[in-house]
Amino acid sequence: MSEGILAKVGQWFKIMRHYGGIKNTVLSLYRYDDLKTGNFIGADKYGNRYYQNTRYFVGRSRWVQYADRVGLDYDASQVPPEWHRWLQYITDDPPTTTPLKKYPWMIDHIENRTGTSQIYVPYTTVPPKIQSDGRGFNVNIPLNKTGLKNAYYMYIFFNIILPIAYEYDPDLVLVSAGYDLALGCPEGEMKVTPDTFAHLTHYLKGLANGKVMVLLEGGYCIDTLAESAAWTLRSLLGDPCSPLQACANPDLTVKKTVACCKNVLKDYWQSLRIDLTEKSQVWIEEALHKRSLNKLATNENRPKQYDLTPTLIIDRTEEQSKKLQQDIKRAIELAPHQKPLERGPTLLVYDELMKKFSVGNHCERPGRIVAIWKGLKSRGLDQRCTMIPSRHATKDEILLVHTNRFYDDLETTKTQTKKELQKREGVSRSVDYTNEVFDNALLAAGSCLNMVDAIMTDKGRNGFAIIRPPGHHAHSGMDYGFCYFNNVAICARYLQKNYNLQRILIVDFDYHMGDGVKDVFYEDPGVLYISLHCNDAFPPNEGHPKDSGKDKGLGFNVNIGWLNFDPPAVDADYINAFHHVVLPMAYEFNPEFVLVCAGFDAAEGDRIGWGKLTACAYSQMTHMLLPLANGRVLEVLEGGYCLHQLNICGSACVATLLGDVPVRCSEDSAKYPQDDVSVRTIQMIKDIHRPYWSSLFTIPDQDDSEIDKLAENLQKTASIKN
Repeated sequence: MSEGILAKVGQWFKIMRHYGGIKNTVLSLYRYDDLKTGNFIGADKYGNRYYQNTRYFVGRSRWVQYADRVGLDYDASQVPPEWHRWLQYITDDPPTTTPLKKYPWMIDHIENRTGTSQIYVPYTTVPPKIQSDGRGFNVNIPLNKTGLKNAYYMYIFFNIILPIAYEYDPDLVLVSAGYDLALGCPEGEMKVTPDTFAHLTHYLKGLANGKVMVLLEGGYCIDTLAESAAWTLRSLLGDPCSPLQACANPDLTVKKTVACCKNVLKDYWQSLRIDLTEKSQVWIEEALHKRSLNKLATNENRPKQYDLTPTLIIDRTEEQSKKLQQDIKRAIELAPHQKPLERGPTLLVYDELMKKFSVGNHCERPGRIVAIWKGLKSRGLDQRCTMIPSRHATKDEILLVHTNRFYDDLETTKTQTKKELQKREGVSRSVDYTNEVFDNALLAAGSCLNMVDAIMTDKGRNGFAIIRPPGHHAHSGMDYGFCYFNNVAICARYLQKNYNLQRILIVDFDYHMGDGVKDVFYEDPGVLYISLHCNDAFPPNEGHPKDSGKDKGLGFNVNIGWLNFDPPAVDADYINAFHHVVLPMAYEFNPEFVLVCAGFDAAEGDRIGWGKLTACAYSQMTHMLLPLANGRVLEVLEGGYCLHQLNICGSACVATLLGDVPVRCSEDSAKYPQDDVSVRTIQMIKDIHRPYWSSLFTIPDQDDSEIDKLAENLQKTASIKN
């Protein structure tokens, strides 16, 4: 005991000597939210100082202390290019020993003088959005076919409407609500079920700070008109959406239309450049030819008078009418209206006991959950939620995922001495041990299971688990990367066993790929795991887009790994990944429960992650998941090591779960996806997963006979173009 105290006292003297006294130590703690000692490697031209301590694990062993001139006419927080490679472990040679070579083709770095006329404005190829001729601002999506279903309209929303709308960033959304596309309407002759309108309305609420006005237009089947309007209103009120049937296999006509629209509009909207659409030119030629065959209304062939109240002739047999009524009845029965929860629909779990496990100045520290809890209390969000009691997981519950040998081995840490704990080989796996770690990990897992039970028994609609230690790196027989028991994986297995769920969606937006979750469900088609992460970060050799599952689980492991993370991903990259990949797959999978590995280490300023995300991205991603699984969404804390960002982003997620308007994407970084990030990565993801998911955008193939037929008509279509 005395040896431990003396060691800590000695460490404190060492820290104070390193920082130059008590005053400077306190100032450093305030500025950097951390105190670490290491060897001084060098300083850059801005005054930023670089240190290294090889006793720390990779990812923490190199760090920068920014100059204190941040916030003046000079942005000293930037890391110059010559130091970036060393700081990111791309090379072990700092520029002080191996200077960066300057080649003739390399452009000189320009200082970012924030707040002055010399501020750096990145070059963009996005055309100006205000144009005299309004090109790109009139979007026509012709559906040249009747009988279209839910899946086809969701396909259009995800591929065209939402990407354009988020990039445009409107101040108000006006909806011309024509319900004549609803099932049973004799005017539209479509087959869209009434509850689909709740989903469409929900996604529009993510825009314009939620300012959405719905104006009634058409709709002539009284039964489905009433239901459709009711579902639209419920969505505006914040009620959960009813689950749709699996949205798969979009119609060929819809695929052609979407491909043509993307090809025409991509010059005006950067978010539509994610897909290569040049091959759709043949379908544009086909559309122009069909248009050339239509008769133009002239004075010679135009009717001299029109009926003021035209009679709609419904050409159906008695048998067809009977079947249609059965279809309408079944659609209404499959989407029953439920009473809203009287208490706040969002559940929280938080326990001060989870602060007991602590390892000095480790970045995975108790202050992480405290920061989130303080953020919720300061904004009054905790009062709007229902608190769920914490508990320890049982051994049988842990063994749903982990091996008996691993459980027993970790349990021995409760009684081991400090020397015995230090001898455990955990440094190479980025884990540390104390006498409290086992109970703390049990408490985290058990608390998540309590949340699962509460949501499944309708005590709440969704929830946020403020727990630690995290879990998504933990494997069945090994702890890894700050993680001991895999909380989310245990929840998924628990849902499969205790509630017989067949389809569980896990979305992981942590900066690091959840290799533990992946391994548990690698061959399981009952769990769709989608991870958005930096491809070249921890864990090594994991998370490549081509790693898509095995055997029956092939296609159910989706790695949206941003290649190289250079430049870092911004809000728009994540939001567009949701539009183009996550949501189409999720609606085709049709989950019964959604689990979220909620890691916030891709947020700007994080100590380990190098992302540029803001609360906007986390809020919007949460908002986009809520229509799934009847609103049964549980977010479980994973990474995130900047206390300030944990405070803000955690609150943004909980507020969105409560039904508040998601944070508006008003900054350019939230509106414009980057070519080197979104375009490059999302194209690859779609190419890999198209064989498994029909809902991903694709351009229909054409055979030689179609090409020959179109070639014969080029002369006619050319006249229309001109």
